[in-house]
Amino acid sequence: MKRIGYSNCTLIVNGNNSILIDTGVRGFLKSITRMIRQNRLSLSDIRLIILTHVHYDHTGNLHQLKKLTGARVLVHKNEFENLKNGYMPIPGGQRFLVKLVSDLGKMFVSGFASPKPFTADIVNENEYDLSSYGINGKVISTPGHSPGSQSVIVGKKIIAGDCFMNMNYGVVFPHFAENPLLLLDSWKSILDSGIEEIYPGHGNILKAEKAYPVFMKWKKKLKTDSY
Repeated sequence: MKRIGYSNCTLIVNGNNSILIDTGVRGFLKSITRMIRQNRLSLSDIRLIILTHVHYDHTGNLHQLKKLTGARVLVHKNEFENLKNGYMPIPGGQRFLVKLVSDLGKMFVSGFASPKPFTADIVNENEYDLSSYGINGKVISTPGHSPGSQSVIVGKKIIAGDCFMNMNYGVVFPHFAENPLLLLDSWKSILDSGIEEIYPGHGNILKAEKAYPVFMKWKKKLKTDSY
């Protein structure tokens, strides 16, 4: 995992069947190509680009990387059209100041979170097996931050995009969430699955056990009896 701008990209290294997860903030293409080469790969070794979701800070270098690598691009079905049309709504804020930013953004710059239009090659409807790339892993749906958020499981690790955040001040429930109850459900599924390490879309790798107290806090805050 490498910080690209202020979001993370993750590389699954498997020779000429390697996978890149997310493409970071626009303008940081050299950081990504450097990461690939530092892992003794050529750009053409990247066979698949997986988007955890299509907000601008995770799709910023998508067009250039598609041209450079020739990789196929996978997106969840719930965001295929968003990516194709180049429009993604700003998700709701979960705290007062963040909610204010979200509400103002929706009023004055509604396209702020949007990607540059792009047509993906592969649409994941719910779960996508990565064995055809020689990797014992899969892509699963983890909605809540956005309708088509998805994560990649390899062994006991999950590359979770903006389903999780682990900032300098600790693990937090994502500041922005289109559907917080659905996001909480995604957290529960992940925490109950035996996953040990979480690679978030923003911040540092975290042990799954450190997210559990945050889950309990937000379960209480959202006043749900579903769990």
